Amino acid sequence: MAESTSAEPVELKDEFQDTEKAQMEFHLWRRLFGYILRYKVHLAIIAFCGAVTGATEMFPGLITMGMVADIKKNGTDANLALWAILILLSGLLASAVVSGFVMYVCKVRSNASYTIRDDAFRNIQQQSFRFFDRRPVGWLMSRLMSDCERLSNILTWAFLDFMWGTTMMLSFAIVMLVLNWKLALFAFVFIPVIAWITVKLRRSILRTARDVRATNSILTGTINESIMGVLTSKSFVQQENHLKDLQQTTNRLYNSSVENLTLSAVYVPIVMTTGSMITGITLAVGGIEVVQGVFAVTVFLAFMMWVRYFLEPAMEMAAWFTEMQTAQASAERVLAVMDAQPDIVSRSNNKYAIPTEITSVEVKDLGFAYDSGAPVLHDINLKINAGESLAIVGPTGGGKTTLVNLLCRFYEPTTGIVEVNGIDYREFPLNWYRSQLGVVLQHAHVFSGPILENIRYGRIEASDAEVVAAARLAGAHDFIEAMEGGYQTNAGAGGSKLSAGQKQLVSIARALLSDPQILVFDEATSSVDTDTEQHIQQGIEQLLRERICFIIAHRLSTIRNVDKIAFVEAGRIVELGSHIELLRQNGLYAKMYQQQSLREAVRVSFELAERASNQQVHRET
Repeated sequence: MAESTSAEPVELKDEFQDTEKAQMEFHLWRRLFGYILRYKVHLAIIAFCGAVTGATEMFPGLITMGMVADIKKNGTDANLALWAILILLSGLLASAVVSGFVMYVCKVRSNASYTIRDDAFRNIQQQSFRFFDRRPVGWLMSRLMSDCERLSNILTWAFLDFMWGTTMMLSFAIVMLVLNWKLALFAFVFIPVIAWITVKLRRSILRTARDVRATNSILTGTINESIMGVLTSKSFVQQENHLKDLQQTTNRLYNSSVENLTLSAVYVPIVMTTGSMITGITLAVGGIEVVQGVFAVTVFLAFMMWVRYFLEPAMEMAAWFTEMQTAQASAERVLAVMDAQPDIVSRSNNKYAIPTEITSVEVKDLGFAYDSGAPVLHDINLKINAGESLAIVGPTGGGKTTLVNLLCRFYEPTTGIVEVNGIDYREFPLNWYRSQLGVVLQHAHVFSGPILENIRYGRIEASDAEVVAAARLAGAHDFIEAMEGGYQTNAGAGGSKLSAGQKQLVSIARALLSDPQILVFDEATSSVDTDTEQHIQQGIEQLLRERICFIIAHRLSTIRNVDKIAFVEAGRIVELGSHIELLRQNGLYAKMYQQQSLREAVRVSFELAERASNQQVHRET
């Protein structure tokens, strides 16, 4: 839809580091009101409806003045039916105008809600993995859902109530000043009094509102993690502990909400009481003037009706001001997400032409640290050409996945560079480089929807035949066809209807369909059996001949045929060579390979012995 509203950025803070000023930040609201000012035609219609409504609100007072004057002059001959009809017509007109007002307000609100959430989500999509590493899903969901919804509601109704209220107050103020300017001043005293009360309470209201929104974000994250990890929590019988965590957070939210609502509950009665006092004073002073003959009774009755109409929008606007203070916590959080700057972006002045083929990837003196912590990679140097494959192996926590993440440009190197065709890969557009990658992760994510569309996700324009061909290469075709719905089977949320191995096969098919120049397998077949893994290797062997392939492997028996193997330990490449070369070195790789081979031999021996025993029992029976 419309473009993002540009303004002063809001610093993105961590969940428990809210140090914003305890006052209304009007520059935030100026920026956010831009989301409803985009719909100028709708707002013009709303303004027209507000003006007409303001005029119709005067009709009862004018009609009352005319009716009283008619009765006073003509007594029983007064045309009461005419006045009754006029009152009815003014009511019908007001109802029609208000209906149009509400309808267009709802349209503006829906559009504002869409554009705010769209801008926030669009910026989230641009962030690097580092952004998501530091923020749980619940943190983001809270801002995209409840904060955006609350914000659009407050923005629309507060702004339009201000338009409506201002129109009404100006209209009645002018009439009241014309009729009796001294008496009108008593009513106008209400405005500075309410402003003073609002200023006194705003800090406390804003503080409690921020605590409510922060706690709600934590609660959303707690619920999300508990549901996503339900299998683990049930396996370790930790449901009660999760429930206790939820109850603690809920209690904190309850206490914060009660404190916030208490302040609001105190504020509203004070405003109403002040309005009643002002009305009472105006009534007393005006009554004295009526007794003294200074003020006509008919005019005084209409004047008091307009005093009430003048004070009502003023009280509503004061209440909305408090709501805006409460909603400022949401405004700060949503704008902070919108203003988060991605730390990985394409350079604006690309000096090099995009290559038609990637012929080599080279890493030079590569180092990396997470969030300015201790380095996890040190002085990595390696080169791989098109048609070659590189396996990265080593102990857990050695830096294998981090190295692959840097090769995929999911993170930026702290030191050193990654070159593609001899050029720093940061010189190429980010989206182009990512589009050349076919990445298969150990924990493959499958979206809800048909398996066919999950595989087609790798290349949206691919035909059904191409999807099936990719599934065959990946060894996924048989299990898909065996399912009741075949390729149209719904995979479920997060692939819940598929096993871990099946999700990996779908993910491999998706990567192969994208026809990448660089394939990255991060423990991509860890959940499939050995036979299926061999089938996959045979299926994609032809495909790999012209491509660069990086493989993180745990089962060393599956990488014997790769061109190079890098053994990574403590963030350094300590051994590099082919399978045979590393075995001859009799170093760390050889030791790990021998240990795995021994375990595999023992496992196979047990399986053969158990099979023989079962056959013997079967013959005897």
